[in-house]
Amino acid sequence: MLGLHLSRRIQHAATGFILLLISYIIPPYPIGFILLSIATAAFYHLHWKRVHDETWDRWYLDRFGRLLRDHERGEWDDAAATALKDVGTKPPPINHGRQRISAPALPGAFYFLLGTTLSTLLFPVVVAQTSLLILSIADPMAGIVGVWFSEYLNWNITWNQLLFERRQRRREGSKLRSIGDGPSVAGSVACAITSILCTYVYFSSIGNYSTTSDASRHSISLSFHSRICIGIMTAAAEAMSGRNNLPLVGTVLVDDNLTIPLVVGSLIHWLNGV
Repeated sequence: MLGLHLSRRIQHAATGFILLLISYIIPPYPIGFILLSIATAAFYHLHWKRVHDETWDRWYLDRFGRLLRDHERGEWDDAAATALKDVGTKPPPINHGRQRISAPALPGAFYFLLGTTLSTLLFPVVVAQTSLLILSIADPMAGIVGVWFSEYLNWNITWNQLLFERRQRRREGSKLRSIGDGPSVAGSVACAITSILCTYVYFSSIGNYSTTSDASRHSISLSFHSRICIGIMTAAAEAMSGRNNLPLVGTVLVDDNLTIPLVVGSLIHWLNGV
């Protein structure tokens, strides 16, 4: 079960549920927005400290290292310390003249906080809550299903294979069963279905919500086709965000913890004309 990275995915979902619970206790705007902004800024400052100070980096990795992806860890240059050890000399103290080989990327948790903060600022309360719920459940579900199909069922199709390699594989007479790299079709389908189901938590066919700017009431209606659209676009945001060498795009989009809540909130507004 190690390949599923359950610790990170459980932490991801738990953080979202905790923030959702707090949103029912503390007014999301402006108090919640201010607190989220402070937490986001503090997280960024902590990341800056661990990039430049090995003491902070070791402290952070000791406590949260098992929740980090490889590119979020970074690496220090141990060559000097190893050379001194080989000749029987005591290694230098922490952060004494040592340089980083690679700096850690901003963790997904930072983008989670940033996406939640911006959603709280930009969208009505219930829209922001829906965006957070989808981010908390649909994103980890995509990863779990994708890993399950590839590593445990030994059958997985990635979007790269489906869109760009299928014709070549047919010419070669081989079946499209290799694992490949990139987001999986199975994970995207799971993400879309989960997103659709999450919309029913806050929105039935017609529901009411209050805006963050005034106390007026607006009627919001999500048809089944609107929910399908939200599911598809959420899955697309999850599949494309943070990927290297995107086909037809040739760039890297920001982390899906930021894009998913903004995509979901914007779609709900657009589909309802509010």
